[in-house]
Amino acid sequence: MTTAMWVIPSGMAVLSLIALLLPTHWTHVVRVLASLYLAGLLATQILNVWRPMDPVSSWFFITVAVLALFGIWYSGPYIAREAEAHHWPASRVQKYYAGFLLFLASLMALALLSNYVFLWAAMEVATLSSVLLVALPDQRASIEAAWKYVMVTEVGGLIALLGTILTLHAIGVPLMTWNPAPKGHLVGGMSAHWALIGAYLALIGYAAKAGLAPFHTWLPDAHSEAPAPVSALLSGLKLSAAVLIIYRLDRLAAVAVPAPYLRMSLIVLGLLSLAVAAVFLAFQRDLKRLWAYSTVEHIGLISLGVGFGGIALVGAMLHIWTHAASKTLLFHNAGTVRILYHSSNAEQGAGNMLRRTPWTGGLLALGSAAIAGLPPFAPFWSEWLILAGGFHQAADRGLALVAALLLVIIFIAVARRIPSWLFAPGQSGFREAQPIREPASLILPNAVLGIVVVASGLGLPWLAHPLWHSLVTELASVHL
Repeated sequence: MTTAMWVIPSGMAVLSLIALLLPTHWTHVVRVLASLYLAGLLATQILNVWRPMDPVSSWFFITVAVLALFGIWYSGPYIAREAEAHHWPASRVQKYYAGFLLFLASLMALALLSNYVFLWAAMEVATLSSVLLVALPDQRASIEAAWKYVMVTEVGGLIALLGTILTLHAIGVPLMTWNPAPKGHLVGGMSAHWALIGAYLALIGYAAKAGLAPFHTWLPDAHSEAPAPVSALLSGLKLSAAVLIIYRLDRLAAVAVPAPYLRMSLIVLGLLSLAVAAVFLAFQRDLKRLWAYSTVEHIGLISLGVGFGGIALVGAMLHIWTHAASKTLLFHNAGTVRILYHSSNAEQGAGNMLRRTPWTGGLLALGSAAIAGLPPFAPFWSEWLILAGGFHQAADRGLALVAALLLVIIFIAVARRIPSWLFAPGQSGFREAQPIREPASLILPNAVLGIVVVASGLGLPWLAHPLWHSLVTELASVHL
């Protein structure tokens, strides 16, 4: 079945092409078709009509499909209002939907493909399509953000390709195989030394794609300038997919590369990402930049979980969902804030939300509590598993303690900043300002996603019990 997995993302790519070629008044029809396509794939996977190659692929594909449905739903009212407010021509709206559906196709490919060269190609499509979407507003800040994004991540892409080819050749895996498995010995006259170099190059390249520190410099600008649905999927899915490729490639390379080397590299990158987030979160005034630095933190947590292994790896896989769902809610919410207040900056009028826009402010409070790791929200449980996995191993306890302390600092930073939007009137000083009308079309997708975020605290593993059981069985004993 793995050789046919390319057909599924190809269907979404065809819809992207249709969105680009059809007249602009057909975009609504294309959105509906894309939603039906995703819903059908979800239903048939649940009914075991088709299966991805392993539980990790199943887990990530379900995450992609569910949050893509919310992204398409929210894009309708959000893009309509963005286009009206900034006088977008109809062709730009058409390009948005074509680019967004191509971005979704690449995320589906990242979930389903098993060939490492094709995974690299899918990551390149995800990068380039999201770069174009970041630049879509056609303002100086968005173009600069897109340029920084493409420069940093494309250098990483070239390094990742070189490392992937070098590693696969060293361990005897044909580049074009759909079922990669090492032969158990080095081939082609290459030594373990070269296999290690290849693994490190791939790690560095994909770490740049994932936005792990110190390769994160493109991420705050890109997230803050991209349309909100793009920021959401970029943060929650594309970056996680890069870490998943590192995980898969490092497991494959473990036949030749000493496991502690790769494991410790992921832990160091994870801790460095937490440290960067701890430093910068407390000083953010723009809501989207706040969540961008929060993304650096949570991708670092996923990297930590993969590095610790065992039960922490289970936590990392759960965190892919918990972070993606919570961050999608928060970026969509930030898009609503920017539309309603004409800014997402706490010092430029985007304040006193619980009074002026109670639905928007309430969803911001809910999402902030979730992403900060408060129980009983889902991120608390995945973070707890990651830290528990680190404390479980004597060699990692000191590192896990550092991670826990950094998480406390990050929690304080988020708790300190969020009241600026919820309660403070902002620089304009209108404590008694009139409430702002909140369009139901913008609020409803986020309200439903808020229910999902709350329900998934403990409910998702129970609802997805067969898949979750298979995932835990596969991952609990894994060490890189």
